[in-house]
Amino acid sequence: MRSIYRRASAAYRTSRRRPGLTTARTVATARIAAALTAALVTACGSVASGSGATERGAGTPAAPGSGTAAASISGSAQATSLPAPPAPWGAVAPDATGRIPADGVTSVLFADEQDGWAYGPGLWATHDGGATWQRVDLGGRAVRMMAASGGQVLASLESCDPADSACDGPQAAGVETSPASRDAWRPVSGAAGEVRTVRAGTGYAVSPGVGQYGTDVSMFTGPADGSARWVSRRLPCQPGAIALTAVTASRLLLACALLGAHPATTSLYASSDAGVHWTRFAVLGLFDGAGAIEQTADGTVLVAGIYDGVELSRDGGRTWTKPATVDGSLSVQGGGPLAADLVTSQDGYVLGDLGPLWITRDAGRTWTQVPVR
Repeated sequence: MRSIYRRASAAYRTSRRRPGLTTARTVATARIAAALTAALVTACGSVASGSGATERGAGTPAAPGSGTAAASISGSAQATSLPAPPAPWGAVAPDATGRIPADGVTSVLFADEQDGWAYGPGLWATHDGGATWQRVDLGGRAVRMMAASGGQVLASLESCDPADSACDGPQAAGVETSPASRDAWRPVSGAAGEVRTVRAGTGYAVSPGVGQYGTDVSMFTGPADGSARWVSRRLPCQPGAIALTAVTASRLLLACALLGAHPATTSLYASSDAGVHWTRFAVLGLFDGAGAIEQTADGTVLVAGIYDGVELSRDGGRTWTKPATVDGSLSVQGGGPLAADLVTSQDGYVLGDLGPLWITRDAGRTWTQVPVR
């Protein structure tokens, strides 16, 4: 299952984090609902899971202290309510001090039905499908992003949480890896930046989008288990909105946009050699760049905008269509970043910042808004 891009939308609106991508692919259409449910709730009150729930997500927190919450998606698989980690919501300071709880969380990631994490800036782990959670000691560091695939999980760490008033300029603390089935974290040699995606045992991270304008951003890649030193490669992107996904271990798709102008010219690139060489295949005018770029096995490309809608191409980027049902919604236009994915060649979803959920079962030709309760 390929996960949705990822930070809590509220965190993005306060410039807490950049959207990114993680990878954990499914082949079962029925699992879409469970994955989306994980995206709709957070560990402030509950993390919902279900059969095959392997997605990390962003959503609105449940009421503090509610303990559990159930969510179901009409016409789809039924989600199961599970105990949440005893962690506060980590995106907004709960009092006037401006201090973010060190054990707070904003996102959820599941590698499989048993192993998952709630994180940002803290880190909590479950290895029994969410029945119990344990806080992972990071030595005062904050989790920025995570990605999981193939029995391995990666995390980007910072010296402190940039949303915390006590954080006087966070410093990158590198990338660490652990087997998904247990908490045995260790540094990944040569890796730095924001973990974006994992595919077929290979991990990819992008240096934070805060460099000198006019210079390219670096990508780091190597074995997800850290068995060899990661290498650095230049992306054809300057600091700004960057979305990256791995279609295979070596085929990558990339979206780059400089921020500031609206619409933001968004260039799409493809690489067939793990980022050694890049070819630009399309240019889009998205309001604030792209938050996600994905490709199905049959070649359909989906790009989800930031404060914008969704665009689809079935001819390698030569022509693009916008699903009017999704793009015309007030919750999409100006409503914040989108979570979107084509989970199979036919099935996919778009999850709006303000809550609406659309599902397609014909490769994005038609979309149906689905009640979530």
